[in-house]
Formats: sequence, C-alpha cells, structure tokens
Amino acid sequence: MVSVPSPVKDAAKGGEVVKRRALMSMVIAVMLISGVFVGGYGLRSGGAADAGPVVATERWESITERGNGKGVWTLSKHSDGTLSIAGEWAYAGSVTCPFNEGSVTMAGPSFAFTAEGTATNASAPLGYQTSPFALKVEGETRGGKGSGTYAITFSAAAWPPGFSGKWTATRTEGEGITE
Repeated sequence: MVSVPSPVKDAAKGGEVVKRRALMSMVIAVMLISGVFVGGYGLRSGGAADAGPVVATERWESITERGNGKGVWTLSKHSDGTLSIAGEWAYAGSVTCPFNEGSVTMAGPSFAFTAEGTATNASAPLGYQTSPFALKVEGETRGGKGSGTYAITFSAAAWPPGFSGKWTATRTEGEGITE
C-alpha cells in the first residue's frame, strides 16, 4: 500500500475548502442580485407597495368595440393618494394578459394606465404560448361608465405585433376614485 505524503493530503483538503468558498460566494452573489431586482420592482412600477394602505377600490369590466376582447381592472387608491391598477385583458377567447401594479394617471374624468406582463395563448403551439406584452389604456370615466382607446403590443416571435381599438366599461364595484 502506498502512503500519500501529508502535504499532498493537506493540499487536497485545501482545494475542497476553496471550492466550497467559491460556491458559497456565488450563492450569496445570486441572492444579493435577486434581492436588488426583485426588491426594486415595486419602486419601478410606481411604488404602490410603499404607498400605504388601500383606502378605496373600484372594479371595472370592459369590452372592446368588436366584442373580441374584454378586460377586468381593479383600480386602487392608497392613503398617500397613489393610484395602482391590476387586472386582465383577454382576446379571442384564448389570449390572456394579466397585469399587476400598472401606472395610473387621472385628471378629472380623464383616465389612463400602462401595464406590462406576460400574455398566454393556450391554443398556440408549444414554445409559442407566451409573450411579454405592454398595454396602454386611455379614456374618460363618468358616473360609473367609461370609454376610450387601448393598444397592446407583444414582443415574442410568431405573435402578432399587437391589437388596438376602442373600449367601453362599466364600474361594477366600489367608488371614490373616478368621477
């Protein structure tokens, strides 16, 4: 039996220690990077997470002019006056576009929001079922009714560039935010 000199054994142990330290450093780096991007998300999207408690909400149901699309939005007003919106647009029965923490602006009856998310088309071939999207909605609201224009764009290959048109909506729940 051959005996391995102790300096070689010590070097092998030292190599394992270096590997463990490198792996641990990489894990910590990934955690820190993830924390920066995930933790900063609320700030980039208007800061609704830090806007204080919700003091009023309104739920709106909309339909597009040709009847091939519909949406459900929940508009929230926070204690510091910040507005946020979350919901889902659906097209042609198979494309759904859920969104959270959209950016909202209001001035009198004028109403607008932008939102982003990941659209899903369950009827598309595998590998083409999802796409990032950007949604822009503008219009006016009065007495629980609203109307305006919308544009949604998709960025994945094999998806249409987008849809646009007119919408009408009805407030189905809540009050205290829109006119």
